Amino acid sequence: MGFFKKLFGKKDGGDGSDKWNLMWDMWERGEIGSPYNELLTYDSEMQDGGHLQYFINRALRRENIFSVMAALRETLPAEHADNVAQAYRQYCLLGLDTDDDGEIMRALDDDPLAVFDRYYDEHEEALLDVLEAYADSL
Repeated sequence: MGFFKKLFGKKDGGDGSDKWNLMWDMWERGEIGSPYNELLTYDSEMQDGGHLQYFINRALRRENIFSVMAALRETLPAEHADNVAQAYRQYCLLGLDTDDDGEIMRALDDDPLAVFDRYYDEHEEALLDVLEAYADSL
């Protein structure tokens, strides 16, 4: 199974991807518990928009970010967990008003957390290995 196949979610059958697809289907149905639900959500949103979008979405959903971060710390490889923690600290320093759509749009345009997104992109294989191991356990 190639790196790029792992990157883009569900895979075509026939290459041992049944468990990978099952994992994502279960996540979409809300059947994956903590801490892997948070990990799959993180990976999905990183693919879609990066750390800034991820943290804004957590704030808009009024999720308990400390429990989310604890779940990520539990499941992510250590270097990835450190990257997320640093990205969150930087996000907090931005002081974004998530009730102000204009402020959110300006921040998304400026992409102040891009350095943390680059780390994720450059080291994604380690995270995908964790997801693949979890999928194999299902």
